[in-house]
Amino acid sequence: MRAMILALTLCLPGLAFADFAYVPGVRVSVAPPPMRVEVRPVAPSPAHMWIGGHWAWRGGRHMWMGGHWAMPPGQGYHWVDARWVNDGGQYVFYEGHWAPPDQPVVVEETGPEVMVEQAPPQPIVEAQPPMPSAGYVWIPGYWRWHGANHVWVRGYWAPPRAGYRWQGHGWERRGNGYVFVRGRWVR
Repeated sequence: MRAMILALTLCLPGLAFADFAYVPGVRVSVAPPPMRVEVRPVAPSPAHMWIGGHWAWRGGRHMWMGGHWAMPPGQGYHWVDARWVNDGGQYVFYEGHWAPPDQPVVVEETGPEVMVEQAPPQPIVEAQPPMPSAGYVWIPGYWRWHGANHVWVRGYWAPPRAGYRWQGHGWERRGNGYVFVRGRWVR
């Protein structure tokens, strides 16, 4: 598949980073081993992004593919980690890939309460990337108001805070509208 994508990229450069669906490439009955802890060398430049290592399926077994630094293909591109998903006892592998900017960057502001008339869509069920270190807490994604519509803010792993638990972001119905309630760490 990579050879086909490379051939298309060389023949039709405009398709190099076109949007297309990433389909699972491997389905096996053997679970991948636990993720390895990697030591990142110094980045070659501030523009480089770290691509974390992952377990790949090679020669009928899991093989570790170490992480590395790479340049994004364009402004605003982000890396979507390779991942294994348990699908009814079978483990399905999805390749990591560069994804184009698909939504505005939402900066978390502190300020007045936001009330809107439009109800937020149902939450998106996200595939969690591997936990970066033991004890990290998954902060789920949420819908945030961005001027004229709701935009999805992706979830992320956060370092734990001793004695605290995460209370997630959300929307509350108030009168004829919806008010955004910011997530926070609570004791």
